[in-house]
Amino acid sequence: MDFDRYKKMNDEKENSRVLEDATASFTYHNGACGDGYVIYLKVKDGVIEDASYTTSGCGFGLAALAVITKLVKGKTLDEAAKIGPAEIEADFAFPEKRRNYPATATEAMAGAIQAAREKMAA
Repeated sequence: MDFDRYKKMNDEKENSRVLEDATASFTYHNGACGDGYVIYLKVKDGVIEDASYTTSGCGFGLAALAVITKLVKGKTLDEAAKIGPAEIEADFAFPEKRRNYPATATEAMAGAIQAAREKMAA
């Protein structure tokens, strides 16, 4: 694990903010550790223009959310839905005991994508 990058991610909190003009948001609760996430997506013509999050969780949750919100920007909802834990791990290697965080970030993003699809269909 790159501890310098981890520290930088936690200090800078990339994409950590409420997205006021979000198309949709999704609240996720990680029952295993108690972390709470809210993912915000701004979607135009089926493409994610912006993505952000807020979290009450630890630094590993923040790192996973920072990576996935970066990865989905500029992708269609269908493309973003295909991003999984492996893509997050490819961007930032989590320690073995923290490998659950890319999975929870992926689950939270899936909920946000579904919320965006539902809002756009309405």
